Amino acid sequence: MSDKTMITMIANEDLDTAQYKLVNVDGDNGVKLRVAAGAPGLGILDNKPKSGEGATVITQGVTRAFAGATVTAGQFLTSTASGTFTNATSGQYIMGKSITGCASGSLFLLDIQHNGYKG
Repeated sequence: MSDKTMITMIANEDLDTAQYKLVNVDGDNGVKLRVAAGAPGLGILDNKPKSGEGATVITQGVTRAFAGATVTAGQFLTSTASGTFTNATSGQYIMGKSITGCASGSLFLLDIQHNGYKG
């Protein structure tokens, strides 16, 4: 899994149980777990930082991610309120496309693309 774009920001909350979930920039120049279903996020958390530690975030490329519902390979995906992923529907932000499928609660491969809102 190469050719990823990664950045490091400060975790503004404990994210030690949020590895491979969607995070977003918050108002204090750090990151927190994505909390709005169907909305954009910054990227996928690649480590397990506690509050105040460096959070490595994959913003582009292929990475592991957690499914919040059954994921089928080749589908455009959006975020759930818990930072996991589900199939995108009209009006939701498409974070990327599934490379592999899986059951809810399992890991799959996600190609982060930031495709914009689904029409």
